[in-house]
Amino acid sequence: ESKKEIEVFSKQITELKERIRKTEEIRERLNYIISLETWISKNFIPLISIVEKNVMIKLKYEFSKLFAKWFSMLVSENFEARLDDSFTPIVEYQDYEIDYSYLSGGERTAVALAYRLSLNQVLNSLLSRIKTKDLVILDEPTDGFSEQQLDKIREVLDQLNAKQLIIVSHEQKIEGFVDSVIKFKKEYGISKVISENFIK
Repeated sequence: ESKKEIEVFSKQITELKERIRKTEEIRERLNYIISLETWISKNFIPLISIVEKNVMIKLKYEFSKLFAKWFSMLVSENFEARLDDSFTPIVEYQDYEIDYSYLSGGERTAVALAYRLSLNQVLNSLLSRIKTKDLVILDEPTDGFSEQQLDKIREVLDQLNAKQLIIVSHEQKIEGFVDSVIKFKKEYGISKVISENFIK
């Protein structure tokens, strides 16, 4: 009986030793996870925040510089434009901020076009593998433009250096700035091509 008891206790001791070993392994893994979580929360996350902040500062600087460049090409020299920290356009006239609602139609269009062109360039510089990098599509980019602004748009289009530029416009003057013109007419709710002028 004593031998049997010894065997039973020995077996229990072996099982308990195995459980202790497994528990120790779990504790070691848990300690590793806790140290990893501590490192992530104390070091990695603050580092990512600093990197993100620096990237956003650089991005905002580049975006704002491009926005100011395109806007100055489209409007008179008295206006200045920049972006605030939330990437909202700020337009100034003789050192006074002008609310967007007080801008003329052409000036609003200039803000929108400058913003789109800047965004396009910034995205293309960040995402170098983007498949549409050399394609720019502009829908009514000159809505509300004065004759003077229409003349400036040609310079803007030349500086874009896009391999393919598609412009949707009702402005006849734009036809003189492009290589090919396709005219559409809507009949009974269906758009039809009425003329094509391709330069080969």
